[in-house]
Amino acid sequence: MKLTAQQIGIALIIVLGSLSFSIFLTINSIWLFDLNSHLFHLSAATGISADKLHVVYLRMINYIQNPFVKSLNLKYFISSDNGLKHFRDVRHLVIFNNIVMLILGPCSIWIIHRLNKKSLTWILLTPVKVVTVLSLVIISVMAINFEQVFVYFHEILFRNRDWIFDPNTDPVINMLPDTFFLECFSLFFILFLLIQGVIYLLGKRSLNRSDPS
Repeated sequence: MKLTAQQIGIALIIVLGSLSFSIFLTINSIWLFDLNSHLFHLSAATGISADKLHVVYLRMINYIQNPFVKSLNLKYFISSDNGLKHFRDVRHLVIFNNIVMLILGPCSIWIIHRLNKKSLTWILLTPVKVVTVLSLVIISVMAINFEQVFVYFHEILFRNRDWIFDPNTDPVINMLPDTFFLECFSLFFILFLLIQGVIYLLGKRSLNRSDPS
């Protein structure tokens, strides 16, 4: 089925809204870090208690998405200039994502509601299938070689090498092992695909309603 420019625009708004919301939920899943802290004994890796690591993580999350917090103080960790610069770079991206979510999130909900009332949600079926297939391809590549995907991800988003932390100058990296980032990526895709699944079900239902047979 060939999509019109309007349908492509609608699909793009909804996909970007879904992406930004899934990223927001993933970033704010503090429970995931706490779970890793206990399962992988991060206290032993850092020499800092689980409660203090929780405090540090909350400070990080608050800094990267709260525009009113101007500086990052990790309290129990020293930080290099390059390390702090990377956190600033991440902060800019996260705040931008949150702005996109605040704009496109409500727009997406309103559009889906309007389409659903008119039994036109079926026009989203093809876009949902496309982004789902792309997501599954990325997930498959991650399963084969997450480390390489992680490197590509940073090289695309950042124009410097500040994201490569040295544990001697930025020991905070010891509380953020590769397994944690893998779980964050996995959680993001689970959330994103769940949203696509809901949209797909709404689309199939509207298709059945609009079918005269």
